[in-house]
Amino acid sequence: MDVETVKKAWDGTAREDDALVKETLGESGAVMVVGEKAAGHLHELPEDWLRARVRGWMELHESPDLAFWIGTYTQDGKWIYCSSNNDTYLPKNFRQVYAMMVAKHVNKHCNFGGAWLAGWFRGGKEFYLLHKDHDGDLKTIVESGKPFIVLAKWTLESWERLCCTAYVVAGEMRRNSDADRKQDTVKLAQGETPSQNHLTNAPEAT
Repeated sequence: MDVETVKKAWDGTAREDDALVKETLGESGAVMVVGEKAAGHLHELPEDWLRARVRGWMELHESPDLAFWIGTYTQDGKWIYCSSNNDTYLPKNFRQVYAMMVAKHVNKHCNFGGAWLAGWFRGGKEFYLLHKDHDGDLKTIVESGKPFIVLAKWTLESWERLCCTAYVVAGEMRRNSDADRKQDTVKLAQGETPSQNHLTNAPEAT
């Protein structure tokens, strides 16, 4: 199947969802109610933990002054997202559907007790995955600067392998650094106060 055929299929899927979509905008990000697309249990994280600190993280660290769009499925099957310009930025339909497909797959097969968010950043052209741990805190990232024409040929299992590898490598790095010492471990997504060893702008990223 060539890339154009895949793109048309994704665009068609997105159009079919239009009647099921209801968007609400706000500080904590937008919600798209997408019917049965996320049928089946994917992860355990509450919605407020999924939302916590994502906007600040993207605006301050990952895509400053550049467009971004990132989201995930909630426990009850809603697709929630936040994006630049107070949730008015949306990538092309086929990019949205691609991110939703990847998020659904990796959350089903390798959530590690947390949840993955998927989307596009750095102008909406580069693919991005962000893992939140069982406390809802940001822990692991996976990013790709490859053009969509290349990513369209990747299987969902490829993303699963990449996420598993990134999760293990990031865990090893934290264990070998001061960042994961017990006294410095706080549940930022749940409102705990950052320690002195966290970034000085951590409160701004809530």
